[in-house]
Amino acid sequence: MFKKLLIIILFIVSTNSIFAQQFRQKIYLLKSSYITNALSLTPKEAEKFWPVYNLYSDKIHELKFELENNLDKKLLKNGNLAALSDNDAEKYLNNSLQMEQEIVTQKIKMQKELSKIISAKKIILLQKAEKDFNRRMLQEYGRRKGMMKNQ
Repeated sequence: MFKKLLIIILFIVSTNSIFAQQFRQKIYLLKSSYITNALSLTPKEAEKFWPVYNLYSDKIHELKFELENNLDKKLLKNGNLAALSDNDAEKYLNNSLQMEQEIVTQKIKMQKELSKIISAKKIILLQKAEKDFNRRMLQEYGRRKGMMKNQ
Protein backbone atom coordinates (compact mmCIF):
# COMPACT_ATOMS: atom_id res chain seq x y z
CA MET A 1 0.00 0.00 0.00
CA PHE A 2 2.76 2.44 0.96
CA LYS A 3 4.64 1.59 -2.23
CA LYS A 4 1.60 2.40 -4.39
CA LEU A 5 1.06 5.69 -2.56
CA LEU A 6 4.72 6.60 -3.04
CA ILE A 7 4.49 5.81 -6.77
CA ILE A 8 1.37 7.97 -7.11
CA ILE A 9 3.03 10.88 -5.28
CA LEU A 10 6.16 10.61 -7.43
CA PHE A 11 4.01 10.54 -10.56
CA ILE A 12 2.10 13.66 -9.49
CA VAL A 13 5.29 15.52 -8.57
CA SER A 14 7.03 14.59 -11.82
CA THR A 15 3.95 15.48 -13.88
CA ASN A 16 3.69 18.82 -12.09
CA SER A 17 7.37 19.45 -12.74
CA ILE A 18 6.95 18.66 -16.44
CA PHE A 19 4.01 21.07 -16.74
CA ALA A 20 6.00 23.79 -14.97
CA GLN A 21 8.94 23.26 -17.30
CA GLN A 22 6.68 23.36 -20.37
CA PHE A 23 5.08 26.56 -19.05
CA ARG A 24 8.50 28.19 -18.57
CA GLN A 25 9.53 27.15 -22.09
CA LYS A 26 6.33 28.61 -23.53
CA ILE A 27 6.94 31.91 -21.71
CA TYR A 28 10.55 31.91 -22.92
CA LEU A 29 9.44 31.39 -26.53
CA LEU A 30 6.81 34.12 -26.27
CA LYS A 31 9.34 36.52 -24.77
CA SER A 32 11.96 35.66 -27.41
CA SER A 33 9.48 36.25 -30.19
CA TYR A 34 8.23 39.48 -28.61
CA ILE A 35 11.74 40.89 -28.18
CA THR A 36 12.90 39.79 -31.63
CA ASN A 37 9.93 41.57 -33.20
CA ALA A 38 10.23 44.66 -31.01
CA LEU A 39 13.91 45.06 -31.90
CA SER A 40 13.49 44.03 -35.53
CA LEU A 41 16.53 41.81 -35.14
CA THR A 42 18.07 40.55 -38.34
CA PRO A 43 18.96 36.84 -38.39
CA LYS A 44 22.64 37.78 -38.06
CA GLU A 45 21.93 40.04 -35.05
CA ALA A 46 19.67 37.45 -33.44
CA GLU A 47 22.34 34.77 -33.77
CA LYS A 48 24.78 36.90 -31.74
CA PHE A 49 22.21 38.64 -29.52
CA TRP A 50 20.44 35.69 -27.89
CA PRO A 51 23.44 33.92 -26.34
CA VAL A 52 24.63 37.16 -24.73
CA TYR A 53 21.15 38.21 -23.64
CA ASN A 54 20.33 34.79 -22.21
CA LEU A 55 23.62 34.55 -20.31
CA TYR A 56 23.20 37.89 -18.56
CA SER A 57 19.44 37.78 -18.08
CA ASP A 58 19.81 34.35 -16.43
CA LYS A 59 22.47 35.72 -14.06
CA ILE A 60 20.31 38.75 -13.26
CA HIS A 61 17.24 36.57 -12.71
CA GLU A 62 19.17 34.30 -10.32
CA LEU A 63 20.42 37.30 -8.34
CA LYS A 64 16.94 38.80 -8.09
CA PHE A 65 15.49 35.46 -7.00
CA GLU A 66 18.18 35.09 -4.34
CA LEU A 67 17.60 38.67 -3.18
CA GLU A 68 13.85 38.13 -2.81
CA ASN A 69 14.23 34.79 -1.04
CA ASN A 70 16.87 36.06 1.36
CA LEU A 71 14.39 38.06 3.45
CA ASP A 72 11.75 35.34 3.17
CA LYS A 73 14.18 32.86 4.75
CA LYS A 74 14.86 35.30 7.60
CA LEU A 75 11.14 35.78 8.14
CA LEU A 76 10.45 32.04 8.08
CA LYS A 77 13.32 31.41 10.46
CA ASN A 78 12.12 33.97 12.99
CA GLY A 79 8.39 33.76 12.39
CA ASN A 80 7.93 37.43 11.49
CA LEU A 81 9.73 40.67 10.75
CA ALA A 82 9.29 41.95 14.32
CA ALA A 83 11.39 39.01 15.56
CA LEU A 84 14.28 39.94 13.26
CA SER A 85 17.23 41.16 15.35
CA ASP A 86 18.92 44.46 14.52
CA ASN A 87 22.13 42.56 13.80
CA ASP A 88 20.38 40.23 11.34
CA ALA A 89 18.55 43.19 9.79
CA GLU A 90 21.84 45.00 9.25
CA LYS A 91 23.39 41.88 7.69
CA TYR A 92 20.35 41.53 5.44
CA LEU A 93 20.55 45.18 4.33
CA ASN A 94 24.28 44.95 3.58
CA ASN A 95 23.79 41.69 1.70
CA SER A 96 20.87 43.20 -0.24
CA LEU A 97 22.96 46.19 -1.30
CA GLN A 98 25.77 43.91 -2.44
CA MET A 99 23.35 41.81 -4.46
CA GLU A 100 21.69 44.88 -5.99
CA GLN A 101 25.15 46.18 -6.88
CA GLU A 102 25.94 42.84 -8.55
CA ILE A 103 22.66 43.08 -10.51
CA VAL A 104 23.69 46.53 -11.76
CA THR A 105 27.17 45.20 -12.59
CA GLN A 106 25.64 42.39 -14.66
CA LYS A 107 23.35 44.87 -16.44
CA ILE A 108 26.34 47.06 -17.30
CA LYS A 109 28.27 44.05 -18.64
CA MET A 110 25.26 42.97 -20.68
CA GLN A 111 24.83 46.45 -22.13
CA LYS A 112 28.52 46.60 -23.09
CA GLU A 113 28.37 43.18 -24.74
CA LEU A 114 25.11 43.95 -26.53
CA SER A 115 26.43 47.30 -27.79
CA LYS A 116 28.93 45.27 -29.87
CA ILE A 117 25.98 43.52 -31.52
CA ILE A 118 23.11 46.02 -31.70
CA SER A 119 22.77 49.80 -31.62
CA ALA A 120 22.18 51.88 -28.50
CA LYS A 121 18.68 52.61 -29.78
CA LYS A 122 17.93 48.88 -29.96
CA ILE A 123 19.24 48.44 -26.40
CA ILE A 124 16.73 51.07 -25.27
CA LEU A 125 14.05 49.28 -27.28
CA LEU A 126 15.08 46.07 -25.51
CA GLN A 127 14.55 47.66 -22.10
CA LYS A 128 11.14 48.90 -23.20
CA ALA A 129 10.23 45.53 -24.73
CA GLU A 130 11.14 43.69 -21.52
CA LYS A 131 8.94 46.02 -19.45
CA ASP A 132 6.09 45.80 -21.94
CA PHE A 133 6.30 42.00 -22.08
CA ASN A 134 6.30 41.70 -18.28
CA ARG A 135 3.35 44.09 -18.04
CA ARG A 136 1.40 42.07 -20.60
CA MET A 137 2.19 38.83 -18.78
CA LEU A 138 0.91 40.29 -15.50
CA GLN A 139 -2.22 41.59 -17.20
CA GLU A 140 -2.86 38.18 -18.75
CA TYR A 141 -2.27 36.48 -15.41
CA GLY A 142 -4.72 38.87 -13.74
CA ARG A 143 -7.28 38.34 -16.49
CA ARG A 144 -7.04 34.56 -16.25
CA LYS A 145 -7.13 34.62 -12.46
CA GLY A 146 -10.26 36.79 -12.64
CA MET A 147 -11.87 34.35 -15.09
CA MET A 148 -11.17 31.46 -12.71
CA LYS A 149 -12.89 33.28 -9.83
CA ASN A 150 -16.00 33.84 -11.96
CA GLN A 151 -16.36 30.15 -12.79
